[in-house]
Amino acid sequence: MMERGLGQVARIADVMAVIGRFRRGEIEFVEMVEKTSAAYAAALAGVQKTEVEALAREIWPRLRDELFSFVRPLITRLRAAGMIPYIVSSSPVEMVAVLAEELGVADHDGSRFAVVDGRYTGECLLMPGAPGGKRSLLRAFAVLHGAELGRSLVLGNGEGDLEALAEVGHPLLFEASSALCAQGIARGWQLVDRADLLDHVDRVARLNPRDP
Repeated sequence: MMERGLGQVARIADVMAVIGRFRRGEIEFVEMVEKTSAAYAAALAGVQKTEVEALAREIWPRLRDELFSFVRPLITRLRAAGMIPYIVSSSPVEMVAVLAEELGVADHDGSRFAVVDGRYTGECLLMPGAPGGKRSLLRAFAVLHGAELGRSLVLGNGEGDLEALAEVGHPLLFEASSALCAQGIARGWQLVDRADLLDHVDRVARLNPRDP
């Protein structure tokens, strides 16, 4: 956005500054999510939604190669097992939608910002990474599809994923920090990495044949 001159440059700089403070351990995760959400929403104020959607599509080819090699086989195996893939990210939904389209995944969510007359207002409507965010989305998704959370699988690697991981019968904690791995071990969660993830997904599929 800064390169394109879209949005309020000072507010975009605020987003990066807050992320830097979090990485240096100066603020906690919840405060980081709250401040970055507010700053990004303010940065978008007055920008046309179609411009951001177009930018997301333009950027995606540069990001495509950053996808883990297991992602496409993972989607294929979930579908073969009768599971319904659902992508949830704290990234803007405009970018998440491009990823989901690439992978052929209909169900997806990301951070959402209010739009009036085609322009962003500066208000954040949904931030999945906020406390309760991904958990609420997961519960609503399960109700919509008649899925049993006790038989469902969640793959996550960040602090914002912990609530969703705790909701399901098959939580997979992926290459997380040592602190989060310690929490996962204490809760009896399966720790996975890029080498063994698909094997664990296959195991879950065998335990839940042809059911979402």
